[in-house]
Amino acid sequence: TRKYYFYNENKYFTAASTVKVPVAMLYYDKINAGEITKDDTLFYKSSAYEAGAGAVTLNYRAGSNIPYSVLLEELIVNSDNTANNILIGNIGFDKYRYEIAKYSDRELSSQFYGSNVTCPGYSYDVIKYLYKHSDEYSDLIENMKKSSYGKYLKEYLDYDVAHKYGSYNGYVHDYGIIYGKETYLMGVFTKNKNEAPTLIANIGKKVVDLVESNENNE
Repeated sequence: TRKYYFYNENKYFTAASTVKVPVAMLYYDKINAGEITKDDTLFYKSSAYEAGAGAVTLNYRAGSNIPYSVLLEELIVNSDNTANNILIGNIGFDKYRYEIAKYSDRELSSQFYGSNVTCPGYSYDVIKYLYKHSDEYSDLIENMKKSSYGKYLKEYLDYDVAHKYGSYNGYVHDYGIIYGKETYLMGVFTKNKNEAPTLIANIGKKVVDLVESNENNE
């Protein structure tokens, strides 16, 4: 229907791993522009290591040269923190914050440019841009469909969901594209909510069921 609903759209949250989507988009932009290829590599500095899941964190050692293809897949499918740090470090923190702002036309605060935060409005703009340019980010979207092991927005839906969760210090989020009878762009951002992953899954299910039941009655 192209209708949308925002609640607290300009409220800032610690972004956690949701930032990995626009980080990946920056690199797919570079691949599409011919500046790099998926087979090119980045050097893994020891300062980039961060505990967590993913083949980069678990299987590679500092001093390795890691292909972009591996970094970009592990970044999304397994939410690899070390891969994220390598990719951001290659650009530089201050510069990458300004570069990811290009996926939104809204005015972003100095807080956005100075720390890893997001707001629902900006995150919606990222997912909308991703959806509208799906052909340019086909690998990213396929990796997002594989992520999160069927949890969060995907847990109660039988549809493909290209999404990315984030979880850090009481902040739990998920946002993405739901390929239902229609296509939905959805994000839920929470702070200090009990059973937040289940809450996010329930919201996703209820919204999709409500819209599709209304369509069936028209």
